[in-house]
This record gives sequence, structure tokens and C-alpha cells, in this order.
Amino acid sequence: MVCASDVKNPAAWRRALFLALVAVWAPAAFAQVQDGRELVKAALVADQNAIRPGQTFRIGVHYQMAPHWHIYWKYPGDAGVPVKIDWKLPPGFEVSDLRWPVPAREKEPGDLEVFTYPQEVLLYAEVKAPARLPEGPVQVGAHSEWLVCERQCVPGSAELSLSLPQGDGGPSGAQPLFERFAKRTPGPLPANLSVRFTRDGKRLRVTVEGVPAAEPVEFYPVPPAGVELGHGVSTGNTVAFEVVSEPQPVQQLSGLLLLAGSGASQQAYDVDGQLRQAIVAPEPGSAPAATLSDVGTGWSGLLQALAFAFLGGLILNVMPCVLPVISLKIFGFVSEAGEEPRKIVRLALAYVSGVLGCFLVLAMAVCGLRAAGGQVGWGFQFQDYRFVFALSLVVFAFALNLFGVFEFSVSARATGNLARLASGEGYGGAFFQGIFATILATPCTAPFLGTASAFAFAQPAPVTFLIFLAIGAGLAAPYLLLACNPRWLRFLPKPGGWMLKVKQFFGFLLLATLLWLIWIAGQLRGVEGIVTLSAALLVLSLLVWIKGSFWTPVASRASKVGAGAAMLATLALACFAYRAVTAPSRLVWREFSPQSLDLALASGRPVFVDFTADWCITCKANERFAIDTPAVRNAFSRKNVVTLRADWTHGDEAITALLRRHGRAGVPMYLYYPGGRERPPVILPELITSQTVLDVLQKS
Repeated sequence: MVCASDVKNPAAWRRALFLALVAVWAPAAFAQVQDGRELVKAALVADQNAIRPGQTFRIGVHYQMAPHWHIYWKYPGDAGVPVKIDWKLPPGFEVSDLRWPVPAREKEPGDLEVFTYPQEVLLYAEVKAPARLPEGPVQVGAHSEWLVCERQCVPGSAELSLSLPQGDGGPSGAQPLFERFAKRTPGPLPANLSVRFTRDGKRLRVTVEGVPAAEPVEFYPVPPAGVELGHGVSTGNTVAFEVVSEPQPVQQLSGLLLLAGSGASQQAYDVDGQLRQAIVAPEPGSAPAATLSDVGTGWSGLLQALAFAFLGGLILNVMPCVLPVISLKIFGFVSEAGEEPRKIVRLALAYVSGVLGCFLVLAMAVCGLRAAGGQVGWGFQFQDYRFVFALSLVVFAFALNLFGVFEFSVSARATGNLARLASGEGYGGAFFQGIFATILATPCTAPFLGTASAFAFAQPAPVTFLIFLAIGAGLAAPYLLLACNPRWLRFLPKPGGWMLKVKQFFGFLLLATLLWLIWIAGQLRGVEGIVTLSAALLVLSLLVWIKGSFWTPVASRASKVGAGAAMLATLALACFAYRAVTAPSRLVWREFSPQSLDLALASGRPVFVDFTADWCITCKANERFAIDTPAVRNAFSRKNVVTLRADWTHGDEAITALLRRHGRAGVPMYLYYPGGRERPPVILPELITSQTVLDVLQKS
């Protein structure tokens, strides 16, 4: 066994916990019983005796620990593992997030701080029943896992179930238990209080406004995964934390705000917010403010971002649409200035001003879009699947652009108008030449600018302007440098086929970024999120291929019209397919098992069994377009058909045996039992329509 107090830091605890789990992993009885004592008693309870359609009620798991033992809150602190509950509810039931009562804050040897539940706790959620309930008692289940600790730690788990009859019941015997722990559960922040989150280098501060100066303030943080925070230090109405470790800069923090009022009363609130960069005067005895040595934060992080932005702009100069222009522009300046060095430099400066002006306009557009979309902190946007989804599409489109599948282009009218402005001489002409050259370089610059714009949505406006100015400075640097000494032109590499290879190489770098984004999407939404994103990437690739092949600047009007129609048709088909695949079933399916089939047949009602699997495309098409249709649903309802779904996704011996009994080696298979055990089932074909199902129902 492993003693939590012997572990000095969270990383060591995780390693020690792994060894402990390996050492004690055994049947559940051993994990929960030791020296004749049951360490944790877990029971599934509800606050109602019965439920009716559309009713909202509460279910929870009541944990009772042996004396001196405890389990852990959703953020355990320096040691421990939080309790986990996986609800098992019938289709159509909606469950809220888990409600966590206020934990106890305990100090352990080795300067460890943990958040625990000693003695007992009720973790619960609110459940809303659908408008139509399945027949018979409603079966509710939960799988729970925990780590219970005293001087040693023991993992435990339980499979829990509860049967709730239908009807107009009243409060159950567990109602007082729910009320007792509901009073200890945090609520929303009231209007008279406000919480401000600030960050100064490695130091995070939570400041509460609206509380009396003498009232103690506590904050239990819930940092993002992988982030380690030091212990909170309270000073007046402020609680400060030191960042010990963070894989990515933390810009969002949530947690539990605890106010100790007069007497023994306490008020608890759930709060979260964006951490804003701030220079805050340190409290006496606190750590000094962040300096340039704090890599990734404060001024250091800004300088790093500017350096990378400048380097990115500099790299753009080796792109096929930019490199050949450098020599032409410098020779043009020399010719116009008559080789007068000062005028050459002034013309180059005017040209560079035009380049930077374009980037300033782009930064203004980004800031405007960012303001319209609300304030979002760095890193927080990656918790939103929609942001990851959109950014993945942008990155993939830019990669396809670099591979030559399509090109970004500017309208001929806009190009012509700007060309007339740039045709003039003098400093004004040089300025507009800079703007003209930047816009004409859009096919090369857009991939980098698009990615920078996506990230710039999460930056404060001043930082956004600085980043885009740095990109523009990198792009314009060679012009200014060579204008100062035109003799250096001979050192420029000669344009050639190598530039196309460089461009394609950057496309592979963007695909590597896309792989990272797909991984994030999987972490947020699982396999379903990855499949949805991959499907969207497929549709996007088809759209840009149509654009690149049939909607080019030299394409005829008929070709462009046809390409536009094809793109609209592709989008319409993709939207229809997405809605068809993701639409929830309106039929109430019961889980198949030999026992559930026997019970259904014993009732004497007709039974329809759908043998399916998630990886079976034919199954999904039949379910969506042949079975789950209004006509079939109405027919099932009229005949009072019991619908069972036999899911063969992960294999099942009982399902396999039944498939073989009816001469099938795989899915789909559909069995219709007209009524009871006396009549043999009707086997439907693999490919079915709604009429196929209706005909079988009518003949029986």
C-alpha cells in the first residue's frame, strides 16, 4: 500500500498511485473491505418514490466512509483521485452536471493539502424525464469509482441500480438527505458580489468585491488538466496562487468560492472567469512580480510571440509569389531615384509603410471581429469544440492552398483600381506599390495570416496589433535592407523549382498542426467529434478542389456558374447527410438480451429486434431511412410493438448465436415476432425500406 502523506508532490503521487493500484488491484470485495470493515458503502438514491413523464427529479450516490477514511472532491489537491460517476439512464432522459458539496480542506504531513469528503457525502444530479416513458418501472443505474484513503489508499468501485415506478409519487425517504447536502452545495454568484481573476507572471489572484473587509474569503481552485497550483494564500478579500506547472499558459480558472459569515454559517458559490494580465503590487512577503526570466508569461511571452511573428513574415519572402518581386522592386527604386542613396531609402520606407498599412488594416479587422465575438482568453478557446473545429478547417484549407489544390485571389476590379494608384511615381506611388504587392501576395501570405488571425482572436487589441506589425516587418525587412545596399541583391537565391518544394513543405507542417487539432477534438468530443471533424474536412477538400479546378481567374462565366452550383449542391448534400446521421431516434429501444427477449415474448406483444453495429453503414442507413420514419413509428404504436436493439459493435456471444441460428454471419438482421412464442419470427432482408417493414406488420 501507499501512504498519501509519503508523497511530496502531485507528479510523484501519480506514479505512486499507479504502483498502489497495481499492487492492490483485485476483486471489488477486496477493494472495499479490509480487516472485516467495509471502507465505503455506496448506494444509489432518488428524491422521489415514482416519476411521471416530463418530471425533473434528483438522483445521487450516497457514500458512507469508515471512520477516519475519506474520498476526494472533483479537484483532490496535492494527492488523491476524484470520485467518478457514470450514469446509466434510459434513452431520452437528460442529466445535469454532477453537484459537488463543499469539501473539507485537510493538511497532511509533507505540506500536502487535499480536498476530501470524510464520513459521508451525497453526489447528485438533476434528471429530466422525457415526455414519453418506457413501459414498466424505470431502471436507473450508475457505475462509480473512487479512491478511499487514511494512512493507506485503496481503490474501490460499485455497480449501482435503482428501479423507479411510474406514477404520481411523492418525496422518497432519501429526500431529507438531498436537502441536507443541497444546503452544502455551491450556488450561482449573487448580484451583489463580483469576482475578478488576474494574472501577474506565475501568480494568479482571485479578488472578491462586495464582501466586508473582515469576512474571511477562501477559494478552492479547479485548474485545467495537467496544471499544478500552489496553496492559496488569503489576504483580505484576495486569494493568491503560484503556478507550479502548466503545459500551456493558464488563462481560465474556475473553482469554489467560500465566504465564512457571522457565526458558523458559510456561503459557497461556483465561479469561473478569464485571467487577465495585470501588474499588481505584491503583498508583503509575497513572491516578486514576473520578470523576463518567466518564460512564456509576461514580457517574455510577448517578446517570444513578436520574434516568431517576425520570423514568419521573413519566411514569406521565399514563397514563389514574393521572392521574384524583391529584385524588381529594388531595381525600380534605384531607377526612379537615379541611384541617389537617400532617396532610394526614402522610397523603400514609403513602400514598407504600404506593406505595414495592410497589416494594420488586417489587425483592425481581427480586433473588430474579436470584439463582436466577446472576450476570450488564451487557451480557453481550445476548451470549445466549435473553435477547434473552425480552426481545423482554416488550417486544412491553407495546407491545400500550399499544395496547389486551389489559390486565393483578389477580384479583378479591386486589383485594377489599386494598380492604377500604384502606377504613379514618387513616395505616394511607392506607398501604394507596397499595398499592391502585399495584396497580390495573398496566395502565399494567406495561410500564415489566417492562422495568425485565428490565434489573434484570443489576444488583447494592443498585442494583436504588435503581432501583425511584426509579421509585416518581417515581410518588409528585405526591401529596406537591400534598398540600403543594392549590391547585396547578388546574394539572393535565384527563383526556380525549389520554391515550389518549399511551399509544399510548409503544407506538411500545417498538416502536422491539423493532427494536433484533431487530437484536441477527440479529447473534447471523443470518437464522434473526430469523425464529425474528419467528415467536414472531406467536404472542405471537395469544395476547394471545385474552386481550384473550375473557378479560376481565367475561367469562363459558365465555368464559374457551374462551379458555384456544384459547391452549393455539395454543401446541401453534406448538411442533409449530417442531419440524417446525427438525428436522434424517436423510437424507444430497449437493450437486447436473451432475458429481455424472453420477457417481451412472454407478454404476448409483437416484438421487433434490430441487430446492428456502429460500424455497419447499411445498418445505420436502414435505421434512419427505413425504420425510424413516421409511418413505421405509427404502425409500431398501433400494434403495440416492443422494439429491441441488439448492438453487435463490440461482439456478443448471445447475439452471435442468434445470428447463426437464423443463418446469418453478420449484421444487419431484422426479426419480427408477430406475437408470443407460438409463432416463428419473420426474417426481413438486409436492405429494407419503410414499405418492407409495413408489409411485414400488415401481413402478421
